[in-house]
Amino acid sequence: MAFHHRIGNSACMLLRTLTSRYPLTALIAAGVTIGCQIPRARAAEAGTATELTLSVTGQASHKPDVMVATMAAQATAKTAAAAQSAVNRAVAAALAATNAIKALRATTGGYEVYPADPKQAAWHASQTIDLRLATSPGSDHAKDLRRMIGMLQAKGMTLESIGATLSQSAARKTRAAAIKDAVAQMRAEADATAKSLGDHVSAITKLSLTTQSPFRPVMMAARIQSAAPQMRSGPITEQINLSATVTLRAAP
Repeated sequence: MAFHHRIGNSACMLLRTLTSRYPLTALIAAGVTIGCQIPRARAAEAGTATELTLSVTGQASHKPDVMVATMAAQATAKTAAAAQSAVNRAVAAALAATNAIKALRATTGGYEVYPADPKQAAWHASQTIDLRLATSPGSDHAKDLRRMIGMLQAKGMTLESIGATLSQSAARKTRAAAIKDAVAQMRAEADATAKSLGDHVSAITKLSLTTQSPFRPVMMAARIQSAAPQMRSGPITEQINLSATVTLRAAP
């Protein structure tokens, strides 16, 4: 029994010496069939690998730093010209009122004119105004904007919507932070999976990344004609969905 054991050990030592000098596949093709246990690392050299797909969601939050609102001027009259004239006056007055708030950007939107009834006995006209102010919802400038909106509502304009969002620079920073969080999660999950299998991460490939819009309206309204709106906002969170193919190989 001891004699066979020594031969077996010698055979294994010989095979390990050969595999250190020549590819394992070449030895097999040459008819080397010495029976002994080949370390897992040697088997990995023959090309064995495990592939799996992992998906994670990274996220990052940022306080909104831009206020946005849309208002509309509307009028109904016996003629299209009269309806348009009333809308034009209301829009001109609203644009003049926006000059009272520094840094408020006001731009006109869509303009519509159409019959108010099938017999064209009356005409309806409308135009929107988009307001954008670089400030947080809780700031004094935001309060000024809400007061101005209330004043325009009192003059007959309607509030289509109001909300908060991120500036371009804040949106880029938030997106970058969310991507960093997703990548860190992907690496951690890949390493944990490999460790549980006794493997190591060989490569991470075929990455796919999708994102969601960070816009989170604080309040949306349909044709509100009331006092200045009250608003309360929280952080805006952007989520990044990341999936990848992870290749695992036997640990050396």
